[in-house]
Amino acid sequence: MDCLDFRRTAGADPRHLGPEALAHAESCRRCSAHLRELLALDERILAALRVPLPSSSSASTPGSRSRSRVAADLHTPSRVGIDRRRWFALAASIVAGVMVGTLLWVAGPRDSLARDLVEHIADEPQSLAVTDRPAEPGPLEEVLASGGIGLRPEIGTVTYARSCPFHGHVVPHLVVRTRSGPVTVMVLRDERPARPVDFSEGGYSGRIVPAGPGSIAVVGAAGTDLESITAEVLAAVVWLH
Repeated sequence: MDCLDFRRTAGADPRHLGPEALAHAESCRRCSAHLRELLALDERILAALRVPLPSSSSASTPGSRSRSRVAADLHTPSRVGIDRRRWFALAASIVAGVMVGTLLWVAGPRDSLARDLVEHIADEPQSLAVTDRPAEPGPLEEVLASGGIGLRPEIGTVTYARSCPFHGHVVPHLVVRTRSGPVTVMVLRDERPARPVDFSEGGYSGRIVPAGPGSIAVVGAAGTDLESITAEVLAAVVWLH
């Protein structure tokens, strides 16, 4: 089981994982952290939906009061106020639970993707070496061909190029020299956020932008103004298929 298969399985039911998924979680630090996030999300939703029920001492058995008494109680202003408050509390709890779950469900994949990008970059320290030396043309062409992309000359100088495993796929991992310093470019054909995502994580600033069939991530040192750099990268990437 790879990381992508694990996250699909855990996302469906994180509390009842099979032996293969549990073994993967024990061996993969990032997927183990992802599982903890899913379990914490479940707890938050359950806590938001928990509403105290009336105590048994205040409940009445059927037939213990006359129909007229029940009708009178329901039309008593204080009783109506209590019932309304109870139902408002129930409705508010449900709405709060849905909102919390929705926000965390939307934010979780985004934050996880940003964190995984930064961890991947940190795991390849050789890519962070500052150099003006262009990547070898042959290996660069192989990386681009494997990723199904081409580059226009406007991209500038590519100083690092490698095909890397990421989220169950092999993706182009490039470092491009820009006026603001080197930036990492990762072409994520199988990751497509609904809208551009900006993040700051682990001393880096990043931007993930929908592009072609997937997205492109541009990551630089913390504080780097990535908006114009990302626009230039997007204009320079050609999707071949």
